[in-house]
Amino acid sequence: MMIYNVQRQNIALSTTADFMTIISGATRSFLILEIDAEGDGTSSLYNEFGIYRVGTAGSTGGGAITPVAIDSPNMTGTTPAIAFSGVVDTTWTTQPTLGSLIHQCPINNNGQRYFWRANPNLSNAIVCPGGANAAGTISVRSITGTGNTSIRLQIAEL
Repeated sequence: MMIYNVQRQNIALSTTADFMTIISGATRSFLILEIDAEGDGTSSLYNEFGIYRVGTAGSTGGGAITPVAIDSPNMTGTTPAIAFSGVVDTTWTTQPTLGSLIHQCPINNNGQRYFWRANPNLSNAIVCPGGANAAGTISVRSITGTGNTSIRLQIAEL
């Protein structure tokens, strides 16, 4: 299991466009282990973003983010694959259609922090199956509010 951080800093939320979209690799699933967000505004404004499953995949993704591996496997005689096998996009020609809301994250624009971590046994980790398709995609998008926010998701690829 490789663990990565995926993050964007000081970006305005949107209720019609994904803040980030994480698409699993064709044969590898991932788990969301942590959600860490902070409002970056200068005045009080209620924001709430959601972690969604995707109903229909978007088209022509762009603005790719490279997930950063936070550990380095010690594998003698083998070159480990430490790059995330999926894709993380921040722009779309046609946005993905949101499916079910998995997790709600309320946050005040004026510096409030929101933090969630999966249990040590990962019993409540958010699972995203492999497949490089809509079923293997997680969307982060505003439910309400458009304030600037920094969001870091820690994911583990299996």
